[in-house]
Amino acid sequence: MSGTMYPGLTTSLLLEESAADAIRLLAEAGWPAVELSTEHLTRIDESDDPSALADDVIAAVEACGVRMPQAHLMISANVAAADARRRESDLATVERHIALCAHMGIEVGVIHPGGGQPATADQWRREAELRVASFQRIAAFADEHSFSIAIENTMDSPSAEAAMGRRRYGATIEELHELIDAIGRANVGICLDTGHANIQGIPLDEAVRQCGERLIATHIQDNDGVHDQHYAPPRGTINWPATVTSLREIGWEGIFNLEVGGERGRSADLALPAEQILARARAILDIVEWMLAG
Repeated sequence: MSGTMYPGLTTSLLLEESAADAIRLLAEAGWPAVELSTEHLTRIDESDDPSALADDVIAAVEACGVRMPQAHLMISANVAAADARRRESDLATVERHIALCAHMGIEVGVIHPGGGQPATADQWRREAELRVASFQRIAAFADEHSFSIAIENTMDSPSAEAAMGRRRYGATIEELHELIDAIGRANVGICLDTGHANIQGIPLDEAVRQCGERLIATHIQDNDGVHDQHYAPPRGTINWPATVTSLREIGWEGIFNLEVGGERGRSADLALPAEQILARARAILDIVEWMLAG
């Protein structure tokens, strides 16, 4: 990490555009950095010519002079799935995503810790074993591409009924540290999702301190503490002055990346027109720059 903390925005705010066009539009709106969203990365991967679309992204980043330090890898990947066929398929997709990201100059890929709602304690333990083994494989593959893996904190399910009740693995920062210790590779760290931590009831300044030097990516979003709304600050209940202060205290000098799909509108079918989304993106940038300047 070098320099000062800087604002970024996930490209999923402009889902109707190609990845390259979304980057150009967000750069024109003033954003100095972007995260390549899982939706855009998946489209590139599943296209007839992934290399050509990846090259379009490289050209857009270079032409616009924006930074693109991180991407969200396959969002539905379950690397701890009990079903071996599902697990292997998802691992293969994640590896393709890593290779594409590395080709595009991205340094960090965000991924969920995986798992489900095991019916028994034995299944929970088996899931834990599969998770560690899968992440060791992913981390080794990523290392070959000079790439890092950021495991994102989750949140407990409000209605699950399973052997561990409503617990969802990775809902505490401590569990992420335990997983990273078990993986045993230097290119694995944490992506802090502020909205997930808020729903979990972890004060954000404390969550940041718990991540410490293992923080290598951020998903900045706000909510009401109950629903995963992905709003821009300060629409929810997070204490943002304390959060920003704690990020400075731990020496975070990377991207302050907003993952705020909730600003698109109430649902995918009711998304705002692109012009209104971009106007909102400009307004959000003004607020975030003010927050980071304080």
